Amino acid sequence: MADKSTIRRVRSGPSANGVSFGAGLFKGVGIIVNAPVAADRFSNRLQFGWKHRTYSALVAKAHSMIVRALQRMVVGAHARSCQRSDDWSGQRVARLRPESLLDVGCGDGSFLFRYIDHKPKLFCGIEAAPELMKRAEAKGIQVQAFDLNGVWPYADNTFDAVHCSQVIEHLHNTRLFTHEILRVLKPGGSAFITSENLTSFLNTTAMLFGYTPFTLMRCCGWFLGNPLGLHSGEHVPEGVPMTDPAFAGVTGHVRALSVLQAQELFELVGFSDVKATSIGLMPLPDWFGRPLERLMYRRGHLLLIEAKKPEK
Repeated sequence: MADKSTIRRVRSGPSANGVSFGAGLFKGVGIIVNAPVAADRFSNRLQFGWKHRTYSALVAKAHSMIVRALQRMVVGAHARSCQRSDDWSGQRVARLRPESLLDVGCGDGSFLFRYIDHKPKLFCGIEAAPELMKRAEAKGIQVQAFDLNGVWPYADNTFDAVHCSQVIEHLHNTRLFTHEILRVLKPGGSAFITSENLTSFLNTTAMLFGYTPFTLMRCCGWFLGNPLGLHSGEHVPEGVPMTDPAFAGVTGHVRALSVLQAQELFELVGFSDVKATSIGLMPLPDWFGRPLERLMYRRGHLLLIEAKKPEK
């Protein structure tokens, strides 16, 4: 019987080396023979990766172009709708010719002077931004700053008209806000309120894609939650320090109303002759959307509210 050393010599002898050499030779030949196939597979992978990246880049570019085109279309329509909203409230105040007038969110005081041709005997304004307050006071408006979610520092039955443009959506205590408008109005006095409509075509389209409604994008100066928004990701200074009590009234859009909701709210508070409607059927083009506004009065982006305090 051969010992273990003999067995090791036999296994490592010429025949074993021949087998190893032969196997290595065939393996090398296999690599050479299969090299074109492997090269084709590698090339296909490269081409697939390149095509995939190219396709993704084209899709991203097309998406960006579509978004920019929609933004340009909506921006122009939004600007025109805002001007119509301003004209709606400003012209109504001018026709009323109030002797006592309160402008809630008066800014620098120039807005209503574009429409009224007289100086009310009592012209008060509410504005939180210090710089804007100074400018409004220079125009002869008696301006105060306070939290609009609370009680207002005006006596009952003081004003013939209350004007409020794009403010009500900034407040969380919407019910008290409308109560205060009613309280400070004289019997028979009128309120003209403009805002944004939560159930507009534009907002419901955004929600359909899982995005924040355009009206509610602004959160304490940041535009968040909707990449389709023109100012998405941007920061816009509020003009009032975050620690100021009045900040609660300017800190972005907090509670947006629908047309039906606004109608019911003002009626429940105690107003009479309430008329709530909307304009600006964005993203529909003006030539198509404007003729439909009367039919689809709950779908416009700009909310318009007119209400009167009952006569006593």
